[in-house]
Amino acid sequence: MASHDQPTAIVTGASSGVGPHATHARTRRGWHVVMACRDLAKARSAAQGLGIAADSVSLMQIDLGSLASVRGFATAYQAGG
Repeated sequence: MASHDQPTAIVTGASSGVGPHATHARTRRGWHVVMACRDLAKARSAAQGLGIAADSVSLMQIDLGSLASVRGFATAYQAGG
């Protein structure tokens, strides 16, 4: 996870569409981005494809169609990832 003084963003759907580009734009500005997606392998591949440094992102699983998944994500994020 990011240091306490580094700005952090959570990008949902970060594995496709505008998600990887939103992630890339923030990491280029020094932000740490939590890539929140259903398919972590796809998110990792998207980040690598755009040349996003691995230490600039954290990958966390979430399925926005499942309230249990959203709650699990929130609990894991609050616990530090």
